[in-house]
Amino acid sequence: MSKSQAISEALSILNEDGLLMPGDTAYRIVVRTVASQIDRLGAMAALQQIRDTKSHLLAQIHQMCM
Repeated sequence: MSKSQAISEALSILNEDGLLMPGDTAYRIVVRTVASQIDRLGAMAALQQIRDTKSHLLAQIHQMCM
């Protein structure tokens, strides 16, 4: 899986509420954070970690968007 595919997958996991809009500050922060996580862990491990901590990450996204 390529990095761009992994970022797309992560965004689909984390944008279930539709709060992340391309170009918004929160969207850019999430993309940079996910890309960094993929660089450190690899695509599959990063996606698994995102799935495992999804509720916590969604709470942080809600705080950024409010």
